[in-house]
Amino acid sequence: MSDLALPPGPRGLKFKTAMKMGLGIYSFLEECHENYGDAFSLLLPGMAPFVWLADPAQVKDFFNLKPDAVDQSKLPIPIDLGDRQTGFLNGKEHQDSRKIVIPPLIAGRLKKRADVMHEIVEEHLNNWKVGDAFDTPRKVGDVSLDIAIYTLFGLREGERKDRYAKLMLDWIGAATNNTMFAIGTLYGPFKFRNKLHRDYLKQTASGKFGDGKKGLLPWKQAIDLKVLLADMMREDIRRIRRENDETAIDMFSMMSRSTYEDGTLLDEERVIAEAMGILVGGHETSAASSAWHMLWVLKKPEVVAKCRAEVLASIKEHGKFDALKICELPYCNATLNESMRLTPSAVGTLRYLVKDSTFGGITIPAGTNVLAAAYLIQRRKDVWGEDAEEFKPERWLDGGFRPGPFEYFPFGGGRRACIGSNQAKQQLRIMWADLYRRIEFDSPYSNNDEWPGQMQVSGQTEPQDGVPVTVTNVFPADIGYPLEKVAESETA
Repeated sequence: MSDLALPPGPRGLKFKTAMKMGLGIYSFLEECHENYGDAFSLLLPGMAPFVWLADPAQVKDFFNLKPDAVDQSKLPIPIDLGDRQTGFLNGKEHQDSRKIVIPPLIAGRLKKRADVMHEIVEEHLNNWKVGDAFDTPRKVGDVSLDIAIYTLFGLREGERKDRYAKLMLDWIGAATNNTMFAIGTLYGPFKFRNKLHRDYLKQTASGKFGDGKKGLLPWKQAIDLKVLLADMMREDIRRIRRENDETAIDMFSMMSRSTYEDGTLLDEERVIAEAMGILVGGHETSAASSAWHMLWVLKKPEVVAKCRAEVLASIKEHGKFDALKICELPYCNATLNESMRLTPSAVGTLRYLVKDSTFGGITIPAGTNVLAAAYLIQRRKDVWGEDAEEFKPERWLDGGFRPGPFEYFPFGGGRRACIGSNQAKQQLRIMWADLYRRIEFDSPYSNNDEWPGQMQVSGQTEPQDGVPVTVTNVFPADIGYPLEKVAESETA
């Protein structure tokens, strides 16, 4: 690190700071912002300093950083997705990788998947019964994982789909539990991630897949499960390349057939790394975002009523639940936007500096983790108004405030913006529209001012101990459909 001074911030035991970050990050960031201003630094055990930027002018410079100013391979993330996953790549290699991963997620292909996304949501809702009690992020995670497996592998059902889902859920649980994060923090997150990856490659080369069970070493289960999951993917890569079916447009098939600039196929580990990133991102982002959204709508029954009326009006107009039209509903979309504004699952977007860099007039030294603080900026009263901390979907409607890219960025921004943002928004819009239409809930958090703390899960911020809900009403799948359509479904 250079001789430049870090911005002010709380000092004392690094472990205490880490505990505040892990449990209660929203209130801790607010406290730091109030005490130290728009740029403040946090010191955590085993990691380079973290500097948080909470002013839009600073964030503009953040998102405009030159590629040679950052090294994303040193991100303090302790989860082994693979050392050449797009998020960890730099410079031209990063840009070339985005060209490989983004095509299956372009608008045209997403639109073709919208109806299937709705079918997957309906399959889950059709199994829910009055009295069912569950934890929102985990239940939504089951739905979003099925959507991610369909998007990635084109699988809707069957033994292979079920095995992918089980291995993925088991691996996420083993790789992201509190013990693994604590070890990663103390060891150094990116060093721990690299150690896990080396052990995974060594075990893969040995042909010893392991049993996927806990062992003496805390990371043994996570490595076993990744070896087993990657072996399934490797089988599919080799099958896809043998068949060479260019009509197969699921993401995994397209990535398996992709090549480097010299015409050689992507190496298998590269394809596996991208798939792991897509599965984790698709699962955890939707689960965490939905958990916070559930809390807001439990407290705002009048908002749910408006969303439900808008969905039913769309069905009446189009004669069915048209998934693409549903994705365009202004009030439903405003409600999701407002939830992600006030309680973003990703509280900040992260870069690791390898050059001294200036943000809004403040120069931060190389060797620092820098974050654009979405949570803080998206609550600024000088940006959003005096009612900035109120849940008010109406602010997003016609004539309302339109935030700029440095004032609202739940999916990051700049040349490293989340590649799966359109997929995430589409599946959230479809899923929540159907929940408004078909399901009514009760919860200890309903109609009151009680809020849980926050905890970190796979790099996402979730309500501590989840969001428990009980199903109080389930409407039929054809609720809102024209009578002739209902009659058709009853005779089908």
